[in-house]
Amino acid sequence: MGLFDKFKKKETNNWENAYIGNPNFYNGKDNKPFGAFALTEDTLTSFPKNPKSLYKVNNTEVNEWKLMLVSTTNNGVLGDIDYYEAINKLMKFVIDEKDNNILIRGLSLEELNQILK
Repeated sequence: MGLFDKFKKKETNNWENAYIGNPNFYNGKDNKPFGAFALTEDTLTSFPKNPKSLYKVNNTEVNEWKLMLVSTTNNGVLGDIDYYEAINKLMKFVIDEKDNNILIRGLSLEELNQILK
């Protein structure tokens, strides 16, 4: 165990300090619900890997999921992206995984913008 391993381990055990991403639901195309999570700049956040398996609206499966990217620097929404596409892009920022959840370190404005590309 090296000197810096102690600090790395501490960073990955911050689940209790993380914002827990909870979805909001909206009416989408054909009046079918879709779910959206928010990822805010510089915020340690926990998200489910597969929200389809966790959430229903009025006993209806939710098939469409989005991730809204929010900037505190710009005081607003940068844009949205398909949730599963976003999770694939966010995997390089994951600092820990547990069960069906991932823990994503706080991202800079530039990193959030890269997710949208």
